[in-house]
Amino acid sequence: MNAVRDATIGKKAVRDDEAPVPVMLWDMRIRGPQPLADRTKAFLGFRVLGWRFMIRFAYLDMIYYLEEEFGCNWQDLPRMDSSGKLTKLGWTISGFTNGLTYLSEANFFEYKHGSKLLYFRFPIFYRRMARNGCKIFFEKPGPVMSDGKLKRTQPKFADPEVRQVVQKKVFKVKRRRYLIGSTRLDLKAIIKYFAVPKGEKDWRIVYDATASGLNECVWAPSFWLPTVDSLLRALGPNSWMADRDIGDMFLNFELHHSAWPYVGVDLEPVSDDANQEGFVRWYHWVRLLMGFRPSPYCAIKTSLVVEEIARGDRRDPNNPFQWDKVVLNLPQPGYDPTKAWVVKLRADGQVACDLFTFVDDERITGPTEPLTWDSGHQVGSKQSYAGVQDAARKVGPCSQEPRAWAGAVIHVVPKLGVCVLTSEEKWRKLQAIVEKWLKLINEGAQELNHKELLSDRGFLVYVTRAYPGMIPYLKGFHLTIEMWRGNRDKDGWKLPTTKLAQSITTDRFLGPIDDEEAEMAFLMRKKVTTTLRAPETGVTQPAPRLKHDLLALKTLTKSSLPPLRIVRPSRVVQVLYGFGDASGKGFGSTVQGVWGRDEESESSNFRELANLVLTVEEEAATGSLDMAEFFLFTDNSTAESAFYKGSSTSKKLHALITRLRVLELKHGLTLHVIHVSGKRMIAQGTDGCSRGVLLEGVMAGEDMLSFVDLAVSATDRCDALLPWIQSWCPDSKIKPLTPEGWFEEGHGITGGAKDRRGVWIPSHEPAGQTHLWAPQPAAADAALEQLLQARHKRTDTTHIIVIPRLFAPRWRRLFHKVSDVCFTVSTGPSYWPSDMFEPLWIGIVLPFHRHSPWELGRAPLMVDMGRRLHKVCSSGEASGGHLLCKLCKLPRRLARVSERVARS
Repeated sequence: MNAVRDATIGKKAVRDDEAPVPVMLWDMRIRGPQPLADRTKAFLGFRVLGWRFMIRFAYLDMIYYLEEEFGCNWQDLPRMDSSGKLTKLGWTISGFTNGLTYLSEANFFEYKHGSKLLYFRFPIFYRRMARNGCKIFFEKPGPVMSDGKLKRTQPKFADPEVRQVVQKKVFKVKRRRYLIGSTRLDLKAIIKYFAVPKGEKDWRIVYDATASGLNECVWAPSFWLPTVDSLLRALGPNSWMADRDIGDMFLNFELHHSAWPYVGVDLEPVSDDANQEGFVRWYHWVRLLMGFRPSPYCAIKTSLVVEEIARGDRRDPNNPFQWDKVVLNLPQPGYDPTKAWVVKLRADGQVACDLFTFVDDERITGPTEPLTWDSGHQVGSKQSYAGVQDAARKVGPCSQEPRAWAGAVIHVVPKLGVCVLTSEEKWRKLQAIVEKWLKLINEGAQELNHKELLSDRGFLVYVTRAYPGMIPYLKGFHLTIEMWRGNRDKDGWKLPTTKLAQSITTDRFLGPIDDEEAEMAFLMRKKVTTTLRAPETGVTQPAPRLKHDLLALKTLTKSSLPPLRIVRPSRVVQVLYGFGDASGKGFGSTVQGVWGRDEESESSNFRELANLVLTVEEEAATGSLDMAEFFLFTDNSTAESAFYKGSSTSKKLHALITRLRVLELKHGLTLHVIHVSGKRMIAQGTDGCSRGVLLEGVMAGEDMLSFVDLAVSATDRCDALLPWIQSWCPDSKIKPLTPEGWFEEGHGITGGAKDRRGVWIPSHEPAGQTHLWAPQPAAADAALEQLLQARHKRTDTTHIIVIPRLFAPRWRRLFHKVSDVCFTVSTGPSYWPSDMFEPLWIGIVLPFHRHSPWELGRAPLMVDMGRRLHKVCSSGEASGGHLLCKLCKLPRRLARVSERVARS
């Protein structure tokens, strides 16, 4: 906790924009015979020289680009047309002039007064996006002032102190030329701005594009950000970490010119010279602004491209990010619980250095302290090379006990392993929030403040990333926040999933809907529905389960200090595999028994889950589960769902799950509850055990792991699956991506070469390619995270995903997030026979369309398509392939039609 406190204090100190760069961290890396104080003067001179070289090389690269783009006689070409507007050459030279100005105002470490992307250093495929900004998806025409004239829409600031703060902040972005005068632009709308406190001493300026109506006119695709689990995969028992930060995150990147007329700003209320002649009142944004809906999507998309440059050539032995192969350490014979399930390894066998960026917070990992520092240095230098600001003042020393990142504190403790916790300050705030709402509920409150609930839920979601066992008990908050909407049952839940899915279509051919298909349809339907944000009254009613969830959270947070959750221990621990079942009056698992009279009268769902809980508790009582990893398989989906979601209206089921979560924290246990087919349970022998039959499966001497297929992909399990996919895929020779391909080919990277300055720039495949993702169920979350990142960068590629429905809670949400169309194939067809046991989940990611709705997954037609595919693939192989073939060709067909036809 002392290390966490020190890191928190250090983080607060470097937040100040005027904080000095810790130059000593760089000076200490350079060794020499002279004392450090004497060498410092020489370092200063070399850094000035390096800064001059930076400007010189940028200027020469600009000249090279002009010659390549416009020819060697570009100096003789006109820079303005007959109407006085800049030509393409004029715009290019104007941009280069601004870029050189920013460089001249910089120093060796930082861009001091803003920056501009040096797009000519980007990969050729992304240069236009870097130069012009990401496309803005307008769903309808932008807002226009009612009378066509700009009125005073920016209110004056009554408080002189607030006005001074706003003036300083606004004129800072103006001086950096992120706001430019609108003398030649026909402004159509103005964005208001105001100040809100940021911490104890600072302020943040909010530009409200929602109030102007602009945010209602545009659509921004959803996207994925790395999580704590993503970072944990890159950590070994001796790993180091370092933190960096992207300066002026959104403001690094260009705002597409199509949005310029709608992002005007009135500077009169904050200008001291508003009455002077020549004063320019109206300005507009040319960079991504905070408060504009597409800004996060566009900024992170461009930063991901810069990240490709920063990582460099992974085959270069001198590259600190070098890696040789991807190793899958999955539950199977030889599984090592002290290592990550999916890990990139260097040629020397060490865990490879890696980079994770949560918006603008960067976390670098490496196997040793020197490699980690070198990787961080490369990230900062390559970002600056591309024109992205690196906040050098926020750089700290490499550590195995760094500050919080993405909501959790991750430490590598040599005697324990990789550990996760939260800060003491956040732990106490978590306890206070639970106590506050529990007190209100106990007092009988029937109206709760909706805004306050939203704020507290946001904090709870943030802090529980360190403790996944608590996440199911946020459901009471989720339900309570939505209670005001109506159309819910007495427990606060929406209509049952089956009813919701049935309401999507009335196609008689499809017939009744099953549970698997209902879940697909329900989750896909979320992409095409819109809802209101908050109740007009500002209050909502407590959901019945809120009290039970609060009591569970109180139990899990009763310790005075935040518990240390050991994710991967440094010593080899026991790995257990077990199957649990309940049937009639008996239950079967690693412990054989008979139900009591009270339990016998309970539902099968209760008996299934109670059996699992009893099994785990009995094993824990013997001490065999201390620091252990336990894979527990069951054929009851309710048990799996209740464990991962806490989504049960039954008080008894809720209590059982709480007991499991307490056991995890108490014993350092890592528990996986996995739903499998009942037929698999029969083959394995546990089903017979619950009925007293002891001569089936493992009870007859077969190997337990032969019934565990978590480490085998769908195409490896069934040889007939790949030919079936090839029969309808646009690429008839398509092959599944290898684990190495998840990080390269899946992102469209085909290679690369060094530019004139020796910087490796990746090359990319053309648009219209197709990739097949067939990850192992236990590694599917890692593969889908890479697919989501690739989809963020490239929206012109088709992806096909095939995963057996095993370990689904780990990857199901990512699967639905990325898929435009998804469906299941039940066991039975020749390409997925009955001995596969569980259904096959198939998702298809289609390229974006050039007209609204842009993302085809948003079209209601695609929900019906998923149902139809489920039916035909379960009844006829040929018809299913024909329909899938037409689906994959749909984007190309739509590209040739008008917007009106495409919308219809």
